[in-house]
Amino acid sequence: MSAISDYIDKHLAAVAALRAIEPAVEAAAQRISAAINRGNKVLLCGNGGSAADAQHIAAELVGRFVAERRGLPAIALTTDTSILTAVGNDYGFNDVFARQVEALGQSGDVLVGISTSGNSPNVIAAVEAARKRGVQVVGLLGRDGGKLRELVDLAVTVGVAETAHIQECHIMVGHMWCAHVDAHLADAVANTDSSAGVLTEAQAIETVRAARQAGERVVMTNGCFDILHPGHIEYLEQARALGDRLIVAVNDDDSVRRLKGDSRPVNALAHRLRMLVALGCVDWVVPFAEDTPERLICAVLPDLLVKGGDYTPDQIAGGECVRRAGGEVKVLGFVEGHSTTGLIERIREGG
Repeated sequence: MSAISDYIDKHLAAVAALRAIEPAVEAAAQRISAAINRGNKVLLCGNGGSAADAQHIAAELVGRFVAERRGLPAIALTTDTSILTAVGNDYGFNDVFARQVEALGQSGDVLVGISTSGNSPNVIAAVEAARKRGVQVVGLLGRDGGKLRELVDLAVTVGVAETAHIQECHIMVGHMWCAHVDAHLADAVANTDSSAGVLTEAQAIETVRAARQAGERVVMTNGCFDILHPGHIEYLEQARALGDRLIVAVNDDDSVRRLKGDSRPVNALAHRLRMLVALGCVDWVVPFAEDTPERLICAVLPDLLVKGGDYTPDQIAGGECVRRAGGEVKVLGFVEGHSTTGLIERIREGG
């Protein structure tokens, strides 16, 4: 057997082994897609061939993979030679990615750390920096995953022996992620055009600040809203009636699954945002990645924070920040006869 024929056979065997990790590839694709659809970005890093893969994947997202669509926010942390040499010289090579994550990473972003060994010190440092920033971490790894397997939120591990074949599979996984992003891209709502009502966190902060400076009273509430029903609409109308503008913070898909279980959300984030912003009583919607919107509320600082349900004002996430800033916190309570859980149960029972 020739060296070339032997190489092809090993390559095909490595590719066939991807079937075994398909669920992890899919789960990572969902995280990346969800981050982009809520207005966050993807950061990528790695060394050597993995640096090239980081740049390749970022290029497919920013430029184009297959379908024509808008450019998507992805940054390879391997490309700015001034940053790499300055940080490497002043702090050490182990910090070249971590420093950039500190500077660029925001809560809800995704960091893709690529390492065939799973033990790259500078990728490990980047992961640790991401943790401090609330950035989700996907590891694109090789062999047994190394130290990174236990440090990342989600590991995609290509368990073959040869580095070359691991790298070949890594870029295939990257292409799969790009295909998934293209297939699930919600252009109508994820372009974060504030005139369309869907805002990133930064846009929400500036938009609310401008509204308050114009003398408008801004009301804020939050929820999953994975099935929009009459109870929600009545509640949102009540909230809007308390001010001039209503901004709604919406849990992203991953946080809904953490809070409600794997069967939720019923509708994906892009569709939930679109439904909410179509309501006449809702001025703006902004997605968030954490289990509670406390950090987002403390950044936006509405005039009035409202919540429904069995809460007291002291129990509402973000309420203390709003009060310290001179705002109010109010509980509206349930709208009787409507609940998402009850509606789901009736649907399951065929009622």
